[in-house]
Amino acid sequence: MKRFLLASLLLLPLLPACQFDAGTVICEDGTTPGPQLPATIRELQTQLGAARQTFTYMPGRANTFTGTKGTVVTIPANAFVRNGQALTAPIQLTLREVYSRADMVLSNTPTVAYDLALESAGEVFLRAEQDSLVRMAAGATIQLQTLNPPNLASRDSMRLFVAGLAGGTCFNWYLNPDFNSGLSPTPTGNILTIGSLLYNGGIGWFNCDRFYNAPNPLPVVVNVPGTNIDPTTNTTVFAVFRDFNGSVSACNFTAPNTFRSGNMPRGARVSVVVIRIVEGKLYYGRQDGTVQATTPFAPAMREITTAALVTELNTL
Repeated sequence: MKRFLLASLLLLPLLPACQFDAGTVICEDGTTPGPQLPATIRELQTQLGAARQTFTYMPGRANTFTGTKGTVVTIPANAFVRNGQALTAPIQLTLREVYSRADMVLSNTPTVAYDLALESAGEVFLRAEQDSLVRMAAGATIQLQTLNPPNLASRDSMRLFVAGLAGGTCFNWYLNPDFNSGLSPTPTGNILTIGSLLYNGGIGWFNCDRFYNAPNPLPVVVNVPGTNIDPTTNTTVFAVFRDFNGSVSACNFTAPNTFRSGNMPRGARVSVVVIRIVEGKLYYGRQDGTVQATTPFAPAMREITTAALVTELNTL
């Protein structure tokens, strides 16, 4: 344990007795330090959210890729251009898949459109993130074949919803505006057809959704314990639906500590979760209940590790 990489030690002054070998850190006490806690909630969601999977697209032939969660991406030959010219060299495409309620929270992609709750049968992100000049060729289409998640309450009335590249504090979906793009059900999921108008308009996220209609909807109101609460940097609040595959971000903030969602189904069973980063520590709270016009939710907070946070959210 005497040979250390000096440059790495200088970058990690809090780990003075650790050896760095092939990306693994091993300390003299036998421990392996985990990843450094991000400074903000958005950075945490980038670290823990749906993985960015990279695929190489070969322009001269049809390409088919399969994501780790089962999404099948089919792209025809010569589907992309750069500065109006057909590609002659491979490009890298980024795929992200969100099928679970935990990933909705960790990726900041709740199922809300026009202040109404949605149930999702799968959210998919696809872009050539490393080359902003790449566009889809006019008339080309991409197919995204999704698999229905096991906790889907209903497959009826699914439609294609879309969202832009940046989530921001309040992430929202919008009904597909393109007649050349759409959704077709299959026995096990849906096929999303994505045309050049959507892709070239800066759309990155595509979602199979249905409106979860309910009479007399209500907002979810949450009072977060603590001080210095800021939804843009250190605090995020979600209400996760227990009886269907959906979630809502309570992103409308009133100082000092009150968060509100849009209009949600009255009487729906939810788990309200709060995630905070305070003075370099991660905190988590959860409170189960129903959407009703009574006392606001106020989950008790406790310190937690990032690994334990992921485990907790996967129980929702």
